Amino acid sequence: MVIYYIFATVILLVQAIVLIEGWRNLIYCNRKYRPLPSEYCPRGALVCPCKGLDTTFDRNINSLFFLDYPDYEIFFVVESTDDPAYRRINEIIKQNNSNPGLAPAHLIVAGPAQSSSQKVHNLLTVCDSLPDDFKVLAFVDSDACVKPHFLISLIHPLRRKYVGAATGYRWFVPADRRLSTAVLSAINAFFASLMGPHPWNSAWGGAMALRREVFDEIGLAELWRHAFTDDYSLTRAVKKASLRIVFVPACFVASYEKTSWADLIAFARRQFIITRVGMTRLWVLAVLGIGHFVVAFWAGLFVTLYLLAADSPQAPYAAVLPLALMVAAILKATARQVMIFKILPENRRPLLVPAIIDVFLQPFLAVFTLICVLSTSFSRVIVWRGIRYILHDADHTEIQKKL
Repeated sequence: MVIYYIFATVILLVQAIVLIEGWRNLIYCNRKYRPLPSEYCPRGALVCPCKGLDTTFDRNINSLFFLDYPDYEIFFVVESTDDPAYRRINEIIKQNNSNPGLAPAHLIVAGPAQSSSQKVHNLLTVCDSLPDDFKVLAFVDSDACVKPHFLISLIHPLRRKYVGAATGYRWFVPADRRLSTAVLSAINAFFASLMGPHPWNSAWGGAMALRREVFDEIGLAELWRHAFTDDYSLTRAVKKASLRIVFVPACFVASYEKTSWADLIAFARRQFIITRVGMTRLWVLAVLGIGHFVVAFWAGLFVTLYLLAADSPQAPYAAVLPLALMVAAILKATARQVMIFKILPENRRPLLVPAIIDVFLQPFLAVFTLICVLSTSFSRVIVWRGIRYILHDADHTEIQKKL
């Protein structure tokens, strides 16, 4: 039992540190989630790559036209005119461009990618063609539904020279009542809560921005020519230049999604493969962070039940570890769910079930997530939006075939 108690002490010390860091993130988010006016409004290009029609496609695309930013243009980009998104975006642009008070919008056809992912190729096609008067580049995914303050909040931190990029993050909002969709939202909530006022943030490609001069100085265009991910490539380049990536809680975006168990597993494995190849340290931290909780909680529970069955007086002491871990998990999950209810109050009802799962079923979620992470230990092949890729390393992508 001595080894068990030493193990429990170490785990509880780690959890105390995690709780303190989580509390700092919560305080930061509560201070920063409200949109504030900004005088820093350089001319901006908002780039939105599209492929296919997302769950709430029209709602997401239309939200980009109604931003409280004085000087920006929207650049939608697709692979080809055969994409279902091409026709629908054309119709939405015609509807909105008839209103002179809305931002001008353009639709660009990038053609098929040759040496990078299709998304990165699409982004690069737009960036290479932008006039020099665009001083800020912002990127948003087509499955993100943004609020009017999105762009001004995202660009505001860029006024400081030491900030290389600013980023928001997604929060999955169930668009159906399937348990698999609620689990997706709950798992994503854990990773979303890791963003905070620290130097370890990574940019998320669905809501990120940087100054044009930084884009050029860090050589992002050249990095993107062979990259699979836009955000991890940007993250590495920004940090290599000794610049910071600032997380903007006001730029949490709702992503309305519905998924099956098969699609959930495929999505999770794809994200973890991308992370293992693109940001190996993050993948290792995910294994250690989730793994230590899973091993400690379930081992502690097993030891406690074994001692109870043996009528051992040590059972109450052994129970401290799993009980403390469960209490810590409940506190952290409750904090992040309360936070997102403040940021996305209009989505409280569909977020209720994922919140309950997140708060009370964390030991089971952690096991599921750890299995998904470990299953990607040796894989480099992913399928994304109908295209199969081989990720040779962080900066070299092979397009195998379209499905």
